[in-house]
Amino acid sequence: MVFIARLAVALAAVFTLSMASLNAQPTFGPSKPSPAPTPDTGAPTPGKVFRPSTGDVTLPPPAPPTTQEADWGNSQVDVVYTEPQDPQFRPIRERLMRRKVLEQLRLFLSPLQLPRKLLVQLDQCNAERRPYQSGGPVTICYEYVAKVDRIAPREQPAGGMPRETMIVGAFVQAVLHEVATATFDILEIPVWGRESDAADKLAGFIMVQFGKEVALKLMIGASWFFDASERQWSETDLASEQAPEAQRFFNYLCIAYGSDPASFKFLIDQNLLPERRAQRCGGEFYQLRRAFAQTILPHVDQQLLKRVQSATWLILDEPQ
Repeated sequence: MVFIARLAVALAAVFTLSMASLNAQPTFGPSKPSPAPTPDTGAPTPGKVFRPSTGDVTLPPPAPPTTQEADWGNSQVDVVYTEPQDPQFRPIRERLMRRKVLEQLRLFLSPLQLPRKLLVQLDQCNAERRPYQSGGPVTICYEYVAKVDRIAPREQPAGGMPRETMIVGAFVQAVLHEVATATFDILEIPVWGRESDAADKLAGFIMVQFGKEVALKLMIGASWFFDASERQWSETDLASEQAPEAQRFFNYLCIAYGSDPASFKFLIDQNLLPERRAQRCGGEFYQLRRAFAQTILPHVDQQLLKRVQSATWLILDEPQ
């Protein structure tokens, strides 16, 4: 089998979002699925590469409070930036510490009430990934962060999204994916199918809860990274417990579209998400919301959740 990667390149103008759509806050409770788009005729349409852009996007004004120095009292999630042995990873550690990315993610996870402590750490792994082990910490490897930094394009074309969008989106997705796996373990949530697929879905669902401006950048950034990975999958790779990047790319576009068809309509307009899949995204997202409501929502502090949804997440700011 041949894996054909879709390269992420710049696009002068992609999507137009209305102020009302961006200001609409997502909710965690289940709701009826969104109406499906016009049925596909079945005729093939020419594919297009994934082309994120900031052109013609109307964004709402920042909403207080910010998350730079906040402490919301969540004692169940600890974070640590482990000192890497290899000096090439020290600038990565320093940059992430300066931007307080783990501290902000800790705040975002503050509504989650766990029966025990969970450590989220950055560490040198001598590999790109260190899978979560029951009872252990969530680990994001400096090697993985270095890979994302290497893949992200150095030059920002006119009208295109900055490379930081990919870096932040991929990083947040990786953290939430591993946290989702740990949450399944800690709360003893049964998972049908591959655990990695379930963790991907939960991570994507959480990412669209940040608020529209942040959700837009996170989902596009993560999808952009999947698309740009260009990994050639061998037969052995395809037997892995993790889905190929190309499939994860479409899955995340589907979560985004299913969460808000109006805001993410550009995915259909630009032929990034096939209409045949888009027709199912509302129902898929509805199923995801129901699963969240039944298994995880009972462990969520509703007051802290409202605070999370109203905060300005500085993790998306350009690095200084």
